[in-house]
Amino acid sequence: MAKREVVLEFLRCFCDADINGLKPLLAEDLQFSGPFHHFGSRFAYLQSLNDDPPEKCRYRLLSLTESGDDVCVFYDYEKSGKAITVAQLCKFKGQIIGEIVLVFDGRDVN
Repeated sequence: MAKREVVLEFLRCFCDADINGLKPLLAEDLQFSGPFHHFGSRFAYLQSLNDDPPEKCRYRLLSLTESGDDVCVFYDYEKSGKAITVAQLCKFKGQIIGEIVLVFDGRDVN
């Protein structure tokens, strides 16, 4: 699967609340950094999602760019009638995501 397709599959699984579907897309030593959480492993990231499962939601793709081992996606994350714009940088290790940097304005999240 091409890197851009891996990122789109990640978004699909996340928005479908398919936590098990995320596992094969992520490196064991995943580094995740976002406005509210930081994780140093795939296990810690997925455990957090299992402890507080995401609600099913939608996203609207705004932009997706790929350069070398990096894929950056901008999208509107839509849930409960509200939308926030999100920037997500995925750095790859081989064909799976090794690092995620997630950026959004946390003031709009309740």
